[in-house]
Amino acid sequence: MTPPPRLPDFSSIGRFLRRLTTVTSKEPKITLGVDIGSTCVKVVALGTRKGPGTRPILGSNLVPIPAAQGTDPSRAIKTAVSGLHLPLQTAALSVSGSWVIMRVIEMPNMALSEIRQALPFEAQRYLPFNLQEVVIDGVVLGPAEGNKVWVLIIACRKELIERRLDWAKRAGLEVSLIDVDAVALTNGFLATFNGRPEGITALVNVGSQFTNLSMCQGQIPYLVRDIPWGAEKCFRHAAEHLGIEPEILLRTSSDEPAPAGLADAMKTVCEGLVTELQLSFDYFENRFGRSPAEVLVTGGLSQSADFMIALKSHLTQPVTPWIPAKELSGQFAIAYGLALRMD
Repeated sequence: MTPPPRLPDFSSIGRFLRRLTTVTSKEPKITLGVDIGSTCVKVVALGTRKGPGTRPILGSNLVPIPAAQGTDPSRAIKTAVSGLHLPLQTAALSVSGSWVIMRVIEMPNMALSEIRQALPFEAQRYLPFNLQEVVIDGVVLGPAEGNKVWVLIIACRKELIERRLDWAKRAGLEVSLIDVDAVALTNGFLATFNGRPEGITALVNVGSQFTNLSMCQGQIPYLVRDIPWGAEKCFRHAAEHLGIEPEILLRTSSDEPAPAGLADAMKTVCEGLVTELQLSFDYFENRFGRSPAEVLVTGGLSQSADFMIALKSHLTQPVTPWIPAKELSGQFAIAYGLALRMD
């Protein structure tokens, strides 16, 4: 019988996509995570860890992407990085969305080299793309029933990776690695909650167009996915319910009174997201026998009290906003996790 593969700790899992790009051989003292969203660029720079504890945050920045530059955010990237006033030339980027396929599957308990060779054949079952159009990688998560293991497979269209590499180059940056939003989110969470109980935690990052979901049992993400629902859809549909222009909601700051009826509108609008979350929770419970004990919500929309109230009204689990660090809002959760990837 082939001996079981040595299961990696999460620091190894967090590096599994390094094959996608050239990795710097020398460990940088300052690391940079760049989260390129559909409406803005978020960056976080981390310094060297001194002793136990988390790495110090040297700076963060958020720069909107003007609508005219939406297809080429390189100028916003350059502005965001230069605004940190740090000697930064190398960055970690991430991908997400409909061109990224993530699946946790069962595979025979083979040697790691054999599992890697089998990944393309397993991945093609779930891919709506041609194998020649994608980059595929994966990692063993842990043992499954029988003589099998759980494996996280990720496939990304080469076009999406090449586009991000071009944006970074135009912004004057070199790319050390490319991650996936949901994995970067998980890395940031685990770094913040080191030693967390072995329960099931659902991490929900609500972005502008997509919501990243990562469901962890202890320190392993046994379910990761992107949900096509985000803040843009939320505000657009809420505005329709209220009979106002979406820009009015987008301009409303946390210090201003919310439009009358927004709480009820949010409750209705969130039903689509809640349905997708509940489907994932049920799938996880059917597969692993347990449902999440808590839901941690981050991203820009987690700062909306009406949105959080709406989620709490739909879900039975405790729903709590989560930030990666006291110096950062939830909007920087992905960028923070990316900067950790270069540790």
